[in-house]
Amino acid sequence: MTGEVRERVSWWPTTDLAIEPHGVTVVTVNYNTKRLVSMLLWSLYRFLGSELRSVVVVDNGSADGSVAILRACAGAGLCEPILNGTNRYHGPGMSQALSHCASRAVDGDRPWLWLLDSDCVVARPDAATEAVSAARSAGAALLGEAAWNTWHQDVRLRGYSLLIDPARAWRPEIGPFLEGGDPVGDFEQSCRRVQIPIATFPFTASGFIVHLGRGTLAGVYERREASNPYFSWARDHREPHFQQVSGAPARYSALSAEFDEAVGDLRPEQLVRACHQRPG
Repeated sequence: MTGEVRERVSWWPTTDLAIEPHGVTVVTVNYNTKRLVSMLLWSLYRFLGSELRSVVVVDNGSADGSVAILRACAGAGLCEPILNGTNRYHGPGMSQALSHCASRAVDGDRPWLWLLDSDCVVARPDAATEAVSAARSAGAALLGEAAWNTWHQDVRLRGYSLLIDPARAWRPEIGPFLEGGDPVGDFEQSCRRVQIPIATFPFTASGFIVHLGRGTLAGVYERREASNPYFSWARDHREPHFQQVSGAPARYSALSAEFDEAVGDLRPEQLVRACHQRPG
């Protein structure tokens, strides 16, 4: 059930692009955010239904109990964990997950790959179907929420939620996600250079998901993880921001309360049971 570290990047095999992807495989990278990644997993099964084909979670050497949670979920068929012994950081972790998906690709059949930060939660049952519909309508291979990027002084897709058609976008001429402060934005620029069609979608603005923001950074600071290259940045950038979406904090609070009621004190078996329950 547990994937191993793959140093070599596996690209999506050549396929008939006339056959559209269907369903979504959710990909996320976790680093010591046990509660947050658990809440994400719960929300996927709480809301997405049959549109969800699988979940791939890369864990970057967590020591907070995340691994036990992921192993239990894997045993119940809820996710495929890739367990790293050390922190490979976010960009390389995403590349690792997409390589894993590519290595399992079946000719003529592929999902959309939905990359979500571990501090996101799905908040609407139509989140996946509406995003896929928007991507299809636009003919896009890359779909994300755009905003002004102060680092690059440009409008870029935000990194917390990205929908990808892997047959068109996970290609060697585009390259993998790299380590750095904006791996998704850099990947987007690589896609633009080879004219991959890109579209925008209001993932957080319309409440399809809620993004807490800075969940991993908060943990890095709380643990006083001075060896982490993002520790200094985390000192002044660790408070949640919810993408500054009106109503998002209240919605997150309500979902968090529902999660607590369903999961209790977050033992692995309790999360598994909650993920298998269907809202009635």
